[in-house]
Amino acid sequence: MKIRDIDTILIDSPGRKWTIVRVFTDEGLVGLGEATYSQKEPVVVAAVEHLKQELIGEDPARIEYLWHKLYLRSSLSGIWRMAGPVWMSAMSGIDQALWDIKGKVANLPVVELLGGKFRDWVEVYTHFGGATPEDSARMAREKVEEGYTALKGGARSRSGADFGQYADDGHPTETAEHFAAVREAVGPDVKLLIDCHGRFTVAQCIRLARAIESSDLYVFEDPVPPEDLHAYPKVRREISIPVMGSERLNTKSHYRQLLDLDGIDVAQPDLMYAGGITEVRKIAAIADTFHVPISPHNTKGPVGIIAAAHLMASIPNVAPMEFVTGIEWRDEIITKPLRVEDSCIVLPDGPGFGIELDMDGVAKHRWRVGDPH
Repeated sequence: MKIRDIDTILIDSPGRKWTIVRVFTDEGLVGLGEATYSQKEPVVVAAVEHLKQELIGEDPARIEYLWHKLYLRSSLSGIWRMAGPVWMSAMSGIDQALWDIKGKVANLPVVELLGGKFRDWVEVYTHFGGATPEDSARMAREKVEEGYTALKGGARSRSGADFGQYADDGHPTETAEHFAAVREAVGPDVKLLIDCHGRFTVAQCIRLARAIESSDLYVFEDPVPPEDLHAYPKVRREISIPVMGSERLNTKSHYRQLLDLDGIDVAQPDLMYAGGITEVRKIAAIADTFHVPISPHNTKGPVGIIAAAHLMASIPNVAPMEFVTGIEWRDEIITKPLRVEDSCIVLPDGPGFGIELDMDGVAKHRWRVGDPH
């Protein structure tokens, strides 16, 4: 079997364009992956088109070799010197599709190729928010009534969308009011997470964390910009909330350095930004040696969600995975809907990832460069 072609499909989802990668073989099998990098999707599409030149005619079963060919050896790519989220997202979409093909050839779910099921389901968290503490509490209560047992909200802002590291401090008083209202609304057993979006200084993070400690948070996500890994342990030493990070890191070496620094309690790779199943399973194994679970950042479409779920179902060290709700038509682009029960994704039956595209639904929601945003 040889790789015949690789293409991409963009889906017009809220806030981002889900970037689906298809790898075609000369025997008719098609593998699916996802390469979504929010607001940079056309650039990722161009990167996939560039990378595929190295893969046409290759055996899709040689996943590890092909990953390293693209990352290290390629005369056209060789992206190790400039690896970042665009290139790693492109590689990830291809990598996932190769795992999907391998599962289809073996007539086994991908989780079985990763060592078998450690669990049958993958716990997820979703999101709450609102203009007032009462609004946040109301939305959180609604999500708990829907069955979710873990919820994330964002730190508030003094500077709007500026995201200036020195201009904003997460508005500790206002953020504390929102989380206190949510905690009262959902009770003591629901996990609450806060996302700082990597936008504060060390001092600002410490002040913010101390303001919200009484709400008993599960994790304090991405407190500082990830370019300075040494900032993470400075925050972690001074607060009682476990620290999680960072979706913005792209390789196992990045995570190993952050773990060596004792910077995090929960690792948060994004399956797309960090090179796919082949790389993220290594990140998980490294984290396991530090007794650190992983909680994938996942704001993707159904292909990326299920690909991450197969990996999470196969490893011992997991924390709840991110899951975006509120996109009512999400399942229209696949032939069978995602199953989410009691705040858990249930792995679909069938070989590979167990999902296929519904091309009528894809046509309905497809986005092309030049279409309105």
